[in-house]
Amino acid sequence: MSRLIGFLMMIFSVSLSAQAFDATLYFLDGSKRTGKADMVSNEEPKLAFIENGSKKKEKIKANLLDKVEYINPKNNEPVIVELREFIYYFLSDKPKSNFGWIKKISTSGDISTYVGYSYDAGVRDAYHYTVKPSELYNFFFQYKDEKPHLIYFDNSIWTPNKKQIVKRQVKISLQRSARNS
Repeated sequence: MSRLIGFLMMIFSVSLSAQAFDATLYFLDGSKRTGKADMVSNEEPKLAFIENGSKKKEKIKANLLDKVEYINPKNNEPVIVELREFIYYFLSDKPKSNFGWIKKISTSGDISTYVGYSYDAGVRDAYHYTVKPSELYNFFFQYKDEKPHLIYFDNSIWTPNKKQIVKRQVKISLQRSARNS
């Protein structure tokens, strides 16, 4: 019995400390809150959060947030991720859009560069994977106030015709940006 209680207390303390990053949440309504938070994820609709001065863990709906500013524990520098609508062109000249968490990595003049990360756990039956797990890094360019455009992607599984897909993404994005300038 004491082992069970010790195990439950260990799990409870791990769940309280799971929000390991100092963070400021910026909401769409203009408000903000500071505390400890998990990393936002494109796969999770809610973000675990404990506000400063509280011990109560909350689940914040990610679609209520505009951006999250984390403090990198290694160098105390801010890392900002934003929920943005981005544009991509796969197998069509018509733009498609999606929303996702992306991190601004640089700004130079009128161009901003972003990176986004996602993970697919794959599909497994009783004996083997029918779809292997994979990681995906997406790179976006944003010209002035346009929506970010997917320019390049890097994934952990083989992608047929990747070179042609990337060339097409860049070509169409540049053509659209040139027309809008």
